Amino acid sequence: MKWEIKISAILLLMSLFFYIVNYLTFHDTTFIEKYILVQLGFLPISVLLVSIVLNSLISRRQKQERIEKLNIVIASFFAEIGKDLLRYLSKYDMEIEEFAKDIISIEDFSDEDFDELKERIGERNYNINIERMNLYELRKFLLDNKEFAVNLLDNPTLMEHERFTELLWNLLHVTEELRRVLNFEKLPQEDRLDIKSDIENLYRLLSYEWVYYVQYLKNTYPHIFIYEAKTNPFIPHSYHVKKRKI
Repeated sequence: MKWEIKISAILLLMSLFFYIVNYLTFHDTTFIEKYILVQLGFLPISVLLVSIVLNSLISRRQKQERIEKLNIVIASFFAEIGKDLLRYLSKYDMEIEEFAKDIISIEDFSDEDFDELKERIGERNYNINIERMNLYELRKFLLDNKEFAVNLLDNPTLMEHERFTELLWNLLHVTEELRRVLNFEKLPQEDRLDIKSDIENLYRLLSYEWVYYVQYLKNTYPHIFIYEAKTNPFIPHSYHVKKRKI
């Protein structure tokens, strides 16, 4: 705050200095008075231009930069963990065939189609066949990637994206939940159902965020969008680029 006071004082003294020089040179106080009145009349317009218009443009630019940084974080998440996890979980989705019909032609979606799909993702029933799932394998994958997920949570950019933050917290919760189990074969049915519910919730959050991310790519980076659409994690035969991790 001190430097602001100093700069303000310096600017006022400079202004006063030039007014004095003007008076000593031309001895015309009338001109100085008229000039001051003109400047005072223009002052509200200056405030309007600087504080509202310019600040609005700066804020919009900063928001765009934050969105860009945020989506870079989301892109790294799906490249490292998200898409592989979605592919794995979708294998045990009891209703994946029905859902795949809604998402198989995602490369042709409009923004309205994406919005409708996100609504269906929020409303659809998630039923993971946990009895068929290899929970040891899932646990290993999640533990291997736990540090990456924790580091993402430290990113200040995520403070503005509550859904993605919720996704990471749920991912870590499921990781910790599986880590505590010594023997899945002897797991009580109540605990098994709790794990099933948490995995299904994680699956729902992953699905929504992937669609949100792909929609962003379509409007911003069409060439990357085509790649993501062709490697749709919900369509088993589309997986042809990266070696499966789990």
